[in-house]
Amino acid sequence: MAISNNRIVRDNFLSSDVTRPRARNEETAQRLALVAVRKWESALTGLIALPAAAALTTAATAMFAASLLERAFEMLEGTVADVGRRVSDEYDAHGEPRDVRDWRHDEKNEARA
Repeated sequence: MAISNNRIVRDNFLSSDVTRPRARNEETAQRLALVAVRKWESALTGLIALPAAAALTTAATAMFAASLLERAFEMLEGTVADVGRRVSDEYDAHGEPRDVRDWRHDEKNEARA
């Protein structure tokens, strides 16, 4: 309390021309300190956010590449299944064309008759 009492007493002895600019400078210094602290917080947040943003970008890119790869495999699987259906219609279980097998089957029946 002695400091504040001395300050009050000392301010009473000083003219208002001296105390007003000093008070204004003190308030300006406090505002500048507050702005500086906020800027430091922003800078530190930015430093922390930069690696996080890089990690998220990398993860998004990897997931996008994986989805493209999955889509390519789906297309390949669909194509192979389509070819398999076509081949199964045109060839028998032994890999011979169905018309040739039918033709051979007819020849064997004619030869037996």
